[in-house]
Amino acid sequence: MTNVNPQGPFRVLLVEDDIPVRETLRSLLQGEGASVDVVDDHAAAVQKARQRAFDVIVLNQNLPGARGEEGIASLRIGDQPAEVVLIAGYGTAADTALALRLGAADIVDKPIHPGRFLGVVRRCLAGRQVSRALTWSKERVRDLSSDEILGVSPSIRGLTARVGAVADAVDATVLVSGPTGSGKELVARCIHASSDRGNGPFVTLNCAVASESVFEAELFGYEPGAFSGSSREGKSGALARAAGGTLFLDEIGALSRPLQTKVLRLLQDRTYRRVGGSQDWPVDLRIVASTSRDLRRGVGDGSFREDLFLRLHVMNVEVPALEDRAEDIPLLSHFFLDQFARQMGKSLTGFTSEATETLCEYHWPGNVRELRNAIERAAIACRGGMVDECHLPRFEGGSLDQSDVIPRNVFVLDGNDCSIRALEGQLVGKVLEATQWNISRAASLLGINRTTLYNKIRLYDLGDRPRRDSAQAS
Repeated sequence: MTNVNPQGPFRVLLVEDDIPVRETLRSLLQGEGASVDVVDDHAAAVQKARQRAFDVIVLNQNLPGARGEEGIASLRIGDQPAEVVLIAGYGTAADTALALRLGAADIVDKPIHPGRFLGVVRRCLAGRQVSRALTWSKERVRDLSSDEILGVSPSIRGLTARVGAVADAVDATVLVSGPTGSGKELVARCIHASSDRGNGPFVTLNCAVASESVFEAELFGYEPGAFSGSSREGKSGALARAAGGTLFLDEIGALSRPLQTKVLRLLQDRTYRRVGGSQDWPVDLRIVASTSRDLRRGVGDGSFREDLFLRLHVMNVEVPALEDRAEDIPLLSHFFLDQFARQMGKSLTGFTSEATETLCEYHWPGNVRELRNAIERAAIACRGGMVDECHLPRFEGGSLDQSDVIPRNVFVLDGNDCSIRALEGQLVGKVLEATQWNISRAASLLGINRTTLYNKIRLYDLGDRPRRDSAQAS
């Protein structure tokens, strides 16, 4: 079980000689959780940048002895150059254009508006977060195993901690809940492998794929000639095969009421009887069940027994949806790509920035299973090298979520300023709102590429992209 966390605090170098401004910016940056180094001249900044790698450098454009835009190249050094944000006290449009050409990520004018400044910094840090995860995954992905819980997100770190705690209670029944495709069986396997029963068998039985009679025979086994068509020798069931280990009952919410009663008796008495038999057999195993259904709702509407729910719910482990752990998408994508590349005998080295952005923006209703399928398709389509956006499936949303349908009234523009610039700014802002700041979707609807859209967001000062806990990508 792997708990991956390559992130750590972001490192920011603040280069500012105006003490009040410097202290204000330092406070804002530390409020974002960044580790901040401070210097007051360009020479000291260059020395710091050579000693330590930074994620973002906030640079006064008008430091004595050096123009900010002229010093950008001397600060953007190393394998992963820092993002440079210029603080401009004065300057012309030509100065701004030159700074952007030389590699500045953005420019913030004085007097500094805290919201505008933080918006720029957050955009830079978001890009660095993806970059860090990509670098980490490329270096270590081959050391990871397909039977481990992989992730860098807080929710996955919490999940691995919960699995470790549950594994120690080797006889307690566990209910693993989560949406379809989120990896509930993987979690069950990790619980088994981390426990003292890890050397015993792990047996899976899907509660949703068989008829009532077939499921009963598969679970309990049957005696010779127990029913028409049965084996003359009889058959051991999943309970017997899982002795000493773990039995995983997948999608237990699909069981009929009569079968729920029999499973309840199994959990209460820790004994079972084969179909057609009269002898009670003791069980020495742990039962882990999973569900993508809301069993509490099933108790409420009478479709699921309350006493069985309480028996199953001794220990509960919740598996998050992929869109709630978006930080893990780059790592999982590289892991799957590496697996498929080796299976197919291809040299696939990673993803372009456009492909990565598309993967991170999609909301993945099918969760990790859907992501894995998308990466397999991309691996087939890509002949070698980097996987690009064109190799990925089309994530349209369509009738599933209507994310590509924007009401006509979205485009009703406000104000008396009918200049092209004013109207374009309003239009871009409203499309971003309508798509919940899904950059790929908004750019597609506007008929421009993402880089142009980012430039227009900056040009019209439309703010920064909302965090994922307040807006979801579609």
